[in-house]
Amino acid sequence: MKLKKQAAIVLGAAALMSAAGPVSAEAKVSFYGLLDLWAGSAGNKTTGDDTLKMDAGGMATSFLGFKASMDLTPGITGIAAAEMFFRPDNAEDGRYGGDEFFARSAYIGATGDFGTLKAGRNTAPYYLPVVFSNSLGGSFTFSPSILHSFQGGNYGPIMGDSGWSNSLAYTTPEMGGLTATLMYAFGEEEDEHGENKVGGNAVYRNGKFMATVATHSVKQGALAVGDVSAGEYGAIPDATDQDAVMVGVAYDFDIFKLFAQYQNLATDTLNGDVDTDTYVFSFAVPAGGGSVLGSYGYSDFTGAWETERDTWSVAYSYPLAKQLDLYAVFMHDDVEIIGDADSYGVGAQFRF
Repeated sequence: MKLKKQAAIVLGAAALMSAAGPVSAEAKVSFYGLLDLWAGSAGNKTTGDDTLKMDAGGMATSFLGFKASMDLTPGITGIAAAEMFFRPDNAEDGRYGGDEFFARSAYIGATGDFGTLKAGRNTAPYYLPVVFSNSLGGSFTFSPSILHSFQGGNYGPIMGDSGWSNSLAYTTPEMGGLTATLMYAFGEEEDEHGENKVGGNAVYRNGKFMATVATHSVKQGALAVGDVSAGEYGAIPDATDQDAVMVGVAYDFDIFKLFAQYQNLATDTLNGDVDTDTYVFSFAVPAGGGSVLGSYGYSDFTGAWETERDTWSVAYSYPLAKQLDLYAVFMHDDVEIIGDADSYGVGAQFRF
């Protein structure tokens, strides 16, 4: 019944979008998405066994979404969007069972010369800088940078998930190649106004050079209200609060592109503090009409929870068409207190 209800929501939204055109010629609505599916072997670090599988999200998380915009006054445009994750391997919604239905984003706002202001569920300010400062992007399956940051179910220590609900986000207009985003998420805990999430990022692009910095402060109370996704608390046991900062750079030398990233997390737990330092180095090399991608990540956890993690991945991505990419990838992942495992597969990405 739940899936039928959710399907009805999507169909209802589609019907409303179809109706929007004739009713208001000024409203612009677009429907878009990405499907990613791969097949191969996933290793289990705990048991040492592997599983042959077909799965979603080899190089990116599949999603469907729609956006709407309308000119409100000269120079100001109203915007709205709703985007849902789903798994094309089994046709289920969400990144995992129990995920929020519109977990990728759901916001309304306005944009213009002043910048962009959005309210609702927004992409966390820490997430995108992590994605575009490594060669394997936002892969929650094979990117060392993502695995050492998000996805608490796979030992990622970041608190707060890749999207923040109940949030206000402001992004500046571009100024000489520089843009910045500030975000605040209400904790909605009675008489605990300090329980919230606050973060921001800055991105500078100049020709072939890119530099970014991101930071956040997440308080436990901001994660304790309503539906809490599996990645909200991160992988560090009994985590309560966290301050995080990362810096990333990239430079395109034409014959290859290099990326580097550093993160520091200061996490409070019920048992004491945990400090996490993460280093990620990546490259992308054009080859045979596609690109060879490689990335290595190392994390060192010290304090109340101590371990180390080493992960390296190598992949080949080939654009078969403008909207269709094929890829093959291999990853070795080693968590000191758990074990190590190899995973590999081939897959395809389709964008529309």
